Amino acid sequence: MNTITPPSPLGTNRRSRTQRAVVVVLAVALVASTGVLAVLAATPASAATMTSASTTTSEQQVAAPDQADSTHLDAVGSLVLRRLLLADPVAQSKWLSGKPIADPVREQAVVDEAVSLARQQGVDPDLVTRVVRSQIAASKVVQRGLITSWTHHPATAPTTAPDLATIRPQLDAIDTDLVAAIGAAQATAGSPQCAHLVVAERKRLSAGLDSLHRKGIRDALTGFCTA
Repeated sequence: MNTITPPSPLGTNRRSRTQRAVVVVLAVALVASTGVLAVLAATPASAATMTSASTTTSEQQVAAPDQADSTHLDAVGSLVLRRLLLADPVAQSKWLSGKPIADPVREQAVVDEAVSLARQQGVDPDLVTRVVRSQIAASKVVQRGLITSWTHHPATAPTTAPDLATIRPQLDAIDTDLVAAIGAAQATAGSPQCAHLVVAERKRLSAGLDSLHRKGIRDALTGFCTA
């Protein structure tokens, strides 16, 4: 008859301690690996967030100067359009009075007054001279176009018109505001983006205008850029 020897209590205790130790080690390893995975999972999102924030900041820094330049040029453009539209009643008045389109004495007085204001306000007088002369040239383009059209189509010619004496104060007021607007846009005139901004401003101002007035807008902004 075979005798079964019971396991030694000492051996059993040793195996139990070993098993517990293994369990503890595995548990620690599991916790550690979970923590690493959590960090790894969070890191790409954080990096993406940081990259996105950095990119957004950079884009804002690049876009901000252009936006400011565009705003300043919009102010100039709005005055340019208001002035150009006054060419219509000026042409009507000259059509009925028979006065010539060109008026060198009056034109020089307008330029001189604008340059005087520019110097008082610390605005580049050469830039103001170019812009104001462009306004005068653009106005004459529209006046000539209208008078030519009325000459060929007398039925469309005006029969009444305001006196020039009532129009000139409006022109003078616009020119005064224009000098200040040019002063605010001096940096735009000298920036590398100026030509691009002028093209965009011409498109904005030309919306809804006929071909004659679109040509006037084109000429009115000629010479604004110094770069």
